[in-house]
Amino acid sequence: MVLRFKREDCMPKSYGNLWPQIISFENLLRGFNEARKGKRYQFEVLNFSDHLEENIFKIQDKLIAGTWKPLPFREFIKIDALKKRLIQAPPFCDRVVHHALVHITQPFMEQKWIYDSYACRCGKGIHKCVFRTKDFLYRAWCMWEHVYVLQADISKYFQSINHKILLNILQRTFREKEVLSLYQTIIETNNTTGQGIPIGALTSQTLANHYLSEVDHFVKEKLRVKFYIRYMDDMIILGSSKEYLKDILVELKLFIETKLELHLNPKTHIYPACQGVDFTGYRIWKTHILPRKRNVKAAKKRFKSISKRYAKGEVDLEYAKSRVVSFIGYMQHCNGYHSTVSALKYLILRRNSYESNKVSCTK
Repeated sequence: MVLRFKREDCMPKSYGNLWPQIISFENLLRGFNEARKGKRYQFEVLNFSDHLEENIFKIQDKLIAGTWKPLPFREFIKIDALKKRLIQAPPFCDRVVHHALVHITQPFMEQKWIYDSYACRCGKGIHKCVFRTKDFLYRAWCMWEHVYVLQADISKYFQSINHKILLNILQRTFREKEVLSLYQTIIETNNTTGQGIPIGALTSQTLANHYLSEVDHFVKEKLRVKFYIRYMDDMIILGSSKEYLKDILVELKLFIETKLELHLNPKTHIYPACQGVDFTGYRIWKTHILPRKRNVKAAKKRFKSISKRYAKGEVDLEYAKSRVVSFIGYMQHCNGYHSTVSALKYLILRRNSYESNKVSCTK
């Protein structure tokens, strides 16, 4: 059986009276404090801080006059999970505006988001998503004799977001022309293609989440899927048979392509849940969670490199400590004690001068 849908606006309510809050001095100051977290000693942050009130008033005046425009991005390549990503980072003065805008508007967007959307939300995040997936698997196994997984993601998601469709979604969320105009300026400035939003901007994370909330409501309200979870553009759907999930996939693909002008990744597939679900950096079963093998392998390689660089004096103890804490933080959310010990054996901190004692890090 193939499920059919008709087009309806699932989320018609819009919000107003937000503009005065966005442009208030207090909110822009809050945006400054949020934007500088972890970056307060960078040159552009220090430069902005030297004339803080003057700079905030300048931004406020431009927003009120409708003349504020983003400056060009700083572009660089970041390798994440074996993928090369083009990061387009706004300058600090623009990040102040982004934080101020998101602080006021995201809570109203979130009122339209489903519970099981976990990316870039306070009180959610990767680990909550992982444990929710484990819970879904356990509940599904209690209900059905067999459990299958439809795992899907969007191909080149951020680069493929259609500006016209995104602005239309925002118009159904906010009714103030000033709010819509500011979002349009952020979306379209530095981009004349009509498609794509930059990876590296806070507003992009919020807008990308809001764009796919259309999919969330379609899956939950039209397809009536019980076990569905999304982390940004990565989606998991559980079903009792491959045939059922194949029907869901047909409808999901049709909706995404026709209504949002996106395309599913060719790697989208259906498989038995007993294989474990590789999702958001972990491998998940109904009874336990394991680290992703390539993450452990990468940690071993990283620790081996840190040991060599420490011996040469190229990095200090604090540098090594921060990498260890990050890895342990990742591992403590899964059943990975032996993998943790195995990886940390590659980290031996000893200076070539023999003046320092051998320090071996163990959990």
